[in-house]
Amino acid sequence: MWNLIIQIMEKIKIAIWTQNPAKVKAIREAIEKCIYFVDKNIKIISLKVESWISDMPITIEENMTWAKNRAENCKKQTKADFYIWMEGGTSIFWDKAYLFWVVYILDKDSKWHFWISNMMEVPEFFRKKIYDEGLELWPVLSEATKEENASKKWWAFWHWSDWMLTRKDQFVLAFLSAIVPFFNKYYKI
Repeated sequence: MWNLIIQIMEKIKIAIWTQNPAKVKAIREAIEKCIYFVDKNIKIISLKVESWISDMPITIEENMTWAKNRAENCKKQTKADFYIWMEGGTSIFWDKAYLFWVVYILDKDSKWHFWISNMMEVPEFFRKKIYDEGLELWPVLSEATKEENASKKWWAFWHWSDWMLTRKDQFVLAFLSAIVPFFNKYYKI
């Protein structure tokens, strides 16, 4: 007689602020690559919440604040094990602007960690439009590429790296870096 063994998978709920299919797909891919979530039953809850920050954060602090606000507002709307937000923006260092992503992860116990993706220098044309003229990146990207809604199709990382780097790649790496402190033993010493 065969013994039937039923394995009950640990359930993990992850709330995210986005209903954008590309961002949800990026989050799913990051979770699939995460060793801490192997053999777990993952449920992603997609929410839309406020951040109270401008549409185009132009400092690392604004990016972090926006991401933090969104994650905390997700926590007010639903119960989950983790609340995740990623936010793209720019910042000035030594007279140049850089584009990057911030990933902020908050857990059910209000512990948090964040990570910043690699930074890509913003071409001078875009830097002037964003910082000198106060325009948002996304309409400027559409103007420069002559593609309507260019930000929804290709994104700046892709355009500015000749299609070598994507926003999704940046997010996945930043997510994997931000999730580590929740699980790695060296952060518990």
